[in-house]
Amino acid sequence: MNIGFVRKKYTFHGGSEAFTTLLINKLLEKGYKIFIYAIKWDAKGASNPNLIFKKIPVLNMGSLLRDLTFVISSFFLLKKEKHLDLIQTHDKTLFQDIYRAGDGCHLTWLKIRWKYGNFLAKLAILFNPWHWLILWIERTIFLKKRYKKIIAISQMVKNNILENYQINPDDITVVYNGVDLERFNPENKAKYRYIIRKTYNISENDFVILFVGSGFKRKGLQYLIESLNHIHTPMTLLVAGKGKLETKNQNTVHKIIFCGAQREIEKYYAAADIFVFPTLYEPFGNVHLEAIASGLPVITTKNSGAAEIIKEGINGFILSSPENISELSDFILKLTNNDLRKKMSDNARKLAEKFDLDSFTTNMINIYDEIIKIKEKQ
Repeated sequence: MNIGFVRKKYTFHGGSEAFTTLLINKLLEKGYKIFIYAIKWDAKGASNPNLIFKKIPVLNMGSLLRDLTFVISSFFLLKKEKHLDLIQTHDKTLFQDIYRAGDGCHLTWLKIRWKYGNFLAKLAILFNPWHWLILWIERTIFLKKRYKKIIAISQMVKNNILENYQINPDDITVVYNGVDLERFNPENKAKYRYIIRKTYNISENDFVILFVGSGFKRKGLQYLIESLNHIHTPMTLLVAGKGKLETKNQNTVHKIIFCGAQREIEKYYAAADIFVFPTLYEPFGNVHLEAIASGLPVITTKNSGAAEIIKEGINGFILSSPENISELSDFILKLTNNDLRKKMSDNARKLAEKFDLDSFTTNMINIYDEIIKIKEKQ
């Protein structure tokens, strides 16, 4: 089977891109031929003859022109690719068999931004033509049925789509992502914990909180830092990712270390004691799976699709809202209890083992077979 995957660009620190690579590698192992359609792709280490890269030409002069020309170019390019048995897009395009809503619902995200934004931020939403373009593409995909199947990466995303667009709920299948259980493993602590901590001058006895993600504002880093102002026990916060930060005065008893985006992110999970992700909106977030697979208790928000799999007090905690600083600081302090943290760590790993890559790949192949049968009847 020849499958085309579409994504604007692939970079090593992007959660969706890293996940797509895992899926593609599994499909290659099973003998599928994969065609990658993208503007730009980090192709290091890609030497499989059944993996072919095809460039989508765009006018790369700002996000508006880039995304407009991406939609137009991909439409005409993909329409001509008759050798493809199936097309799966991970970005908003107008020609696909499967639309994987990995970025969630843009209209929902704008509503959340409106809620948390000040006057100038709201003006920026209203008068930014890029948002109107993305909303038009999203509306066209859903209401003009430019798909045969929508894959939502959480029930939250499915609900978001159904709340904003009148489409058949049966068109949307929820498929949670999988995680590499070998790469992300509690056993990594013995290999990497000391090395990473030594690199950043962190002692073995320091309590380390890990935050992983690019785009700090949407992912709530400012709330995590503000919550530390309510905690007097010294802690270290490791931030792996890229973004701009706006936050209030920081409590000087804590260390906050910005590490940048990391290829070998599994080493940073190994160095941490807990994972905190107080996001404003996250369709699911592979970082949650990576954290629990590494044996870290997770603190996240109900605005994340991953909240659906986290059991309160068993393997993590769910914030009622990202800005609930006192609640967040209380959860962090609870996890300083060694016995509780050890128990929740073990439970986290057990939960992660339900999301192995083989089971995920099987689910996806079943959907592919279903769509191929539909296409054959048309």
